[in-house]
Amino acid sequence: MSFSLYEILWYFCIYSFLGWCLEVVFCSVNTGHWVNRGFLNGPVCPIYGFGMVIVLLCLTPLADNLLILFIGSFFLTSILELLTGFILEKAFHAKWWDYTDQPFNIGGYICLKFSLAWGLGGMAAVKLLHPPIGAIVHLLPRPVGWSLLGIIFILFAIDSAVTLATLIGFRRDLREMDRIAAALRRSSTTLSRDLGTSAVAAEDKLTARRSDLENRYFFLRAHLLDRKLLGVSRLMKAFPDLKIPRHQNLLEMLRDDLHRLKKK
Repeated sequence: MSFSLYEILWYFCIYSFLGWCLEVVFCSVNTGHWVNRGFLNGPVCPIYGFGMVIVLLCLTPLADNLLILFIGSFFLTSILELLTGFILEKAFHAKWWDYTDQPFNIGGYICLKFSLAWGLGGMAAVKLLHPPIGAIVHLLPRPVGWSLLGIIFILFAIDSAVTLATLIGFRRDLREMDRIAAALRRSSTTLSRDLGTSAVAAEDKLTARRSDLENRYFFLRAHLLDRKLLGVSRLMKAFPDLKIPRHQNLLEMLRDDLHRLKKK
């Protein structure tokens, strides 16, 4: 069975949204509060969309064999999650989820428990969920469907650009905060040399410089902890296992601050 581009795009959008719903419910139950669980700001988890499209394209002809459907879903989704985690880590120098505390994991990117869940989920989706979804997509008039797809992907592109800008700013601010913290730990002699002055005893200049650094540090901290809808704090809440090795101590401090703010 083959799918048209129109169908593939719709299935990607629908399963990205349903995957986001599943992640939100799962995380909200585990944490006891609502979490916008997703890499992007909007209600989508593209990895679910890609995963289901791959499963449908590869396994629909074998859908009558439940064992093959399960094994295929198990391996296809596991490979996708492994590659996604690896690429995201290399692209952003951050590990967004970590299964190293789970048995039978590979690099912390995938683990047996969740791979089994994806296998069962893929099998159930193909057999139970996809038939009505496919019927709804076919009922939608093509001109209307293409128009909606255009709007959805424009919003998707905007969301991706906003998220990318947020991540770039996040890494830039973390680097600057670490640089400021290191400068504040230096001796007065080192600070004096950084100022480019020969007057080591110029206490007023050193004090002013230290005050400027502290003000900048706390400004950046407040900016990162700002609980606005599209801010960095959303990403820290959405990915509680986020690791940034170059700035891990600072990230943990920010996460603790965010947790205290949430209690207020």
